[in-house]
Parts: sequence; structure tokens; C-alpha cells
Amino acid sequence: MSSKPSGGQTAIHRRMAGLLKANPQGLTTGELREKLGLKPGEQAQLDRRKRDLKRWYLIRQERIGSEFRYFYDGERTSPLPGRDLSQRLRAEILHRARGRCAMCGRTIVRHGITLVVDHKIPKDWGGTDEPENLWAICETCNGGKKNYFASQDQELMKKVLFHASIHMRIGELLKAYRGSAVPSYLLEFVGGQDEWRKRLRDLRYLGWKIKASKKKNESGKVNSFYTLKHTEPWPEDPTSWIRNYEKERAERRKRKP
Repeated sequence: MSSKPSGGQTAIHRRMAGLLKANPQGLTTGELREKLGLKPGEQAQLDRRKRDLKRWYLIRQERIGSEFRYFYDGERTSPLPGRDLSQRLRAEILHRARGRCAMCGRTIVRHGITLVVDHKIPKDWGGTDEPENLWAICETCNGGKKNYFASQDQELMKKVLFHASIHMRIGELLKAYRGSAVPSYLLEFVGGQDEWRKRLRDLRYLGWKIKASKKKNESGKVNSFYTLKHTEPWPEDPTSWIRNYEKERAERRKRKP
């Protein structure tokens, strides 16, 4: 597939397109869900991402018998424009913030800040307009974040975010910094979920060594940083390997007298 900017396209979108491309006979929604390893309860999310695919790819839908099949007919020369955030969604994110900046912790009441709705993971890096990828931050943090992101290797970040495994996203980002400290909020963006700290700690099961440190920013808030000191090769499926390791460890503990 092309290496053009994804413009909001995520790893799951690319996996879906890859599966459709690899199955010229087409796939039903159920077959696509099964190949992606999704649970039946994630049907709504799959339907939304399936619709999104048409922004970047030529996806044909045909009814064969009693079911619809989806076919990959190629990649668009340029993506279709995405939808702007609705006023309702912006209001929802601002209400969720309770008047506090999600980055520096300052508030509208005490510090007179102005909050803006922003993407945690930038859309150019594969971030989406889903509520879990949106937050309210002050104008100062928003400007600083944009400058910081602009200084990053854009192709590297797209490559890191391409991995479906959260463990590999975090690990590959740490490796890319080659022993330099990585701020926690960048790891959180890459992790894309609240449990990114656990995923970071999980890497020690693989023999990785990571040093944690703290530093105050201009507003006095303490930020955490992580520096990679030692790595080991990735197993074939890091996330499954770690889950199996934790399961076996729990069973060993139960067997202890």
C-alpha cells in the first residue's frame, strides 16, 4: 500500500484493507471480524471503521445470497475529506474536562485559562475523531504540544503507531529514542489507552530494563520520563506472550503451599 500520509487512518484500518486485498473473493462482516480477532460486542466499532475505509480505499459492497460481501478495488489517489468535529462532541469533551487542562492541570477558575478540544494522537499519526482520542487542554499546552509534535520524526511516529500491539508501540518508541528520556504523555499517546503504564511495566517480563525519572514543568507540575536501558528481541506475538506469562505465573503462585 502507499506510504502517503494517512490523514486519520489507523492501524486497524490498514489491517482491514490488507485483509480485503488478500481475499479477492470478498469478506462478510463476520469473516472480517473473525480475521481481526474482534469480539461480537465490538460490532458497532467495526461497522464505523468499515465505513471509514471508503475515505482511503475503493471498497465495493455486493449482496450475494442473503449476505453482503466487501471487496477491495484499490487505493484512492487522495483521501476523501473527513468530517469536522461536531459542536455536540466538542461540548461533550469540554464538559468531561470539568474546567481543568488535561496536560498541566490548571483550571479556568483559578488560572483564567482557555480550554480547546484537541486530539491526543494527532490525526496525521493515525489518530481518530473518536471521543477516547479527544481531550480538553489549555491554549498554552496545545501550542507547546503542536510544536513538540512538529519536532518529531513524522514517518517514525506513523511506523510506531502502525503496530496493533500496545506493547510494541511503546517498546518501538523507546527504542527509537536510543537511550534518551521519553515523556510519559508521548508514551500515553502511543499507547492510546489508560493502562499504558501497565503495558510499559509488562516489558520487564521480556527482559527489558527501563529507568523512570521525574521533572517539573514551567507550571510546577511533575512529569514522568522513561529511558530504555536494555532490550531483548520481540517474541512472535508480544502481547499474547505476556498474557500467557502472567497466567502461568498466577497458576504457579496458586500451587505454592
